Amino acid sequence: MRMRWLARFVSHVSRFLTGIEIHPGARIGRRVFIDHGMGVVVGETAELGDDCTLYHGVTLGGTTWNKGKRHPTLGRGVVVGAGAKLLGPIVVGDGAKIGSNAVVVQNVPPGATALGIPARIILDELDKTREEKAAKLGFSAYAVTAKAEDDPLAKAVEGLLDHSVETDKRIELILNQIEQLRAEREDTQKQLRLGPKVVNK
Repeated sequence: MRMRWLARFVSHVSRFLTGIEIHPGARIGRRVFIDHGMGVVVGETAELGDDCTLYHGVTLGGTTWNKGKRHPTLGRGVVVGAGAKLLGPIVVGDGAKIGSNAVVVQNVPPGATALGIPARIILDELDKTREEKAAKLGFSAYAVTAKAEDDPLAKAVEGLLDHSVETDKRIELILNQIEQLRAEREDTQKQLRLGPKVVNK
């Protein structure tokens, strides 16, 4: 009905009541859930698919004043952690997860996880193993770029994590073999019970 003034009025009243600012031009799917929504900002050309979840402080913002698509597009079932910033006309694939306080400025493939500033995309098992190892050490390599060759420090950190993971695997293998040898020895001792015949031999 082109009643844009009314849409803008509703947007301002909603922001006053809830602390959530959604531009009237944003497209929002079904069952989108905004949890503890204070500080959430959804830009004019943003699109949210069905079943998305946004936590407090999330920004779906633009990086330019130019006309056209300027804000992110979220697929179905995307979860965006508290304080995350998604900037520009990027696409976040179905089922992707954005970590808290991440700054995402590139596309995120379906099912992937984006962490850090700027956000790194975690897709393969090696990345997941590194992240798990870093969490065990009480450290998360938040500033590591997706392309480690661009950052010598990131490359060094990834190398240390890979070495640590490989060392853990080798230690686990050694311990398993020790347990296996111990079990074989116990079986042998049970079979060779010392009787008179064995002693005579």
